[in-house]
Amino acid sequence: MVGAGSLWAVDVPERIDVGDGSRMVLTWPDGTVQPITASALREACPCAGCREPSGAAATARVLAGDEPVTISDARLVGSYAVHLTFSPDGHGTGIFSFDLLRSMET
Repeated sequence: MVGAGSLWAVDVPERIDVGDGSRMVLTWPDGTVQPITASALREACPCAGCREPSGAAATARVLAGDEPVTISDARLVGSYAVHLTFSPDGHGTGIFSFDLLRSMET
């Protein structure tokens, strides 16, 4: 979607549903319904901490743990992204742009 004066196009989902937290389901303007599991989102966290070796190791421990990974909070960031917080570790520094979410495999 390109707005007046916009410098780039961003595909904005028409609906974002996190339901019970086990996954996020995005509905895109072209009718595509894209479910993404909470664990796939946690693994793809784009924050600087998760991209470093120690953060990647912490993420791997959470994903391999006994407790399921869930989305405990989701908030829009302007008109370009979603900020997610995850359980069981409380991680919440990742901002997932709509472009990143759209590019993720389901």
